[in-house]
Amino acid sequence: LDGVARVSLRSKGLVDVRAVAAAFGGGGHRNAAGCTLDVPGPDVESRLLARTAAAVTESGTHVAAAPGS
Repeated sequence: LDGVARVSLRSKGLVDVRAVAAAFGGGGHRNAAGCTLDVPGPDVESRLLARTAAAVTESGTHVAAAPGS
């Protein structure tokens, strides 16, 4: 609502969400991290998804496609 996105990231294993948060000036722990972004809504989603996908790839984790995709 105020043009700021507060992002909370969680991981159950191999994906380092601290690295995702750090890419946006945030921080935290390997399995729990966060950041605050001051960018337009659709841009937040696309940037976070791209960086998160890169973190998943870097971890070597296999991600199954969601049902119906």
